[in-house]
Amino acid sequence: MRYLFYLVFVFCFSSVFAQNAPDNLYREYKAWIDIKDTEGIQGTKFMYGDWNQGMLVLSDSLFFRQNYLAYDAQEGKILIKKEENSATVFEVNDANLTGFSIIENQNNIKHDFVSLSSKHFKDQNSHGYYEIVNNVYKTNYLIKNTKKVIYDPNKSKGTAAINNYPLEYKDETTYYLKGEDGLYVEIGLKKKEVMHVLNKHATKMQSYIKAKKINFSNELQVAHLANYYYSLD
Repeated sequence: MRYLFYLVFVFCFSSVFAQNAPDNLYREYKAWIDIKDTEGIQGTKFMYGDWNQGMLVLSDSLFFRQNYLAYDAQEGKILIKKEENSATVFEVNDANLTGFSIIENQNNIKHDFVSLSSKHFKDQNSHGYYEIVNNVYKTNYLIKNTKKVIYDPNKSKGTAAINNYPLEYKDETTYYLKGEDGLYVEIGLKKKEVMHVLNKHATKMQSYIKAKKINFSNELQVAHLANYYYSLD
């Protein structure tokens, strides 16, 4: 049986220490909880695969590379381990954690996540980890929160039918767009909702939308549009 330990980081915030800090710096907390067995459920509750390389970011200034990092999007937990075949898994649980990155092993694509609280949103009450959509410009105008939920396909076939389809993990994604006041607003990927937030420079925005043939159901294109909008200020 595998165990999940809470992870507590101990840091010295001097510049010398930041330059010479080891990749994995932590101590184990005595409490532990089980990692739940998810056998029999199709898919995975982890974002971008079970284990990838990644980076932990503390206080927006300290970066710690991880060879084995996973984000449990069902329970909202960041997990790391030391070795590929290690049965001991650690949960990152540090108040100074401001973000993390996942680098997909298969295609080397990097996904950046930020830790945000209710003060960053107009109508949001819980802390969470949000992925920055299209971070190639180093901007964070469009973010998303993805939760892995267990879906029962048998229920969708009607109660009269006898089915035996396996349970499966599905993504539930919510998007947030940054407004003029710097706060995030929950949106759907629809033109009316996006333009309600990006509500200035109407003539230039409409020209850009037409020229670029913006598809508002495409998150990358909406992120490009937001980047253009804020470049006009």
